[in-house]
Amino acid sequence: MAPHQAEFEKLRDEISRAARTKEQGAMQRAVLKQQSLYKKIGVSVPGMLVPPFAQIPVTLGMFFGVKRLCELPVPQLKDSGVAYFSDLTVADPTYVLPIVATAGMNWMLSLGMRDMSASAHVPHIINLFRGLSFFGFFFMVNLPAGTVVYLTTGIVCMAVQSLVLRIPAVRLSLGLPLRPAGEGLKPASMMDSIQYAKQYWEDQKKHAMEKARADAARRR
Repeated sequence: MAPHQAEFEKLRDEISRAARTKEQGAMQRAVLKQQSLYKKIGVSVPGMLVPPFAQIPVTLGMFFGVKRLCELPVPQLKDSGVAYFSDLTVADPTYVLPIVATAGMNWMLSLGMRDMSASAHVPHIINLFRGLSFFGFFFMVNLPAGTVVYLTTGIVCMAVQSLVLRIPAVRLSLGLPLRPAGEGLKPASMMDSIQYAKQYWEDQKKHAMEKARADAARRR
């Protein structure tokens, strides 16, 4: 979808304008154009949504399963680790594992940014997740070391997969289109994201006031 990103951005703007002005005709035309574009490039919206949602129960099931396993009286887990965290049933007292997992999450966000659509709001959403990962650290310090090892292993595997799928030879062998050089998003600083959030809030208030005035004018 990346080569058609400009067209999708234009259609999203049309839909947003139609939604604000409540022009049903304009909204229907924009939606039909979007559906036509999806059909043209061979993209199915349900096909894009099903795989991510299908992974949720599996991911949550694995997380709670590993966590529960570490909490059960399994003697093997008390000496199955390595180095200083040999006991996988207790939290890491040095906080090294949670720090590694948090750093890995931010690394994954940086890698994923290269594959995301070039929308103005996406870098700020990435920064939001970076902030949430900071709070995730305080959650992980209380988890058994075995659970954090599981999370870290999953992050590393996803990162390796993302890097491997960027290799042109691999993409060609799998029938995937080559990615144009230099494609991807430029990161935004946290201050940029704060300013973006403030501007977004002000714009939403302005749109709400304009809508209220328009509704009041129609009722007169």
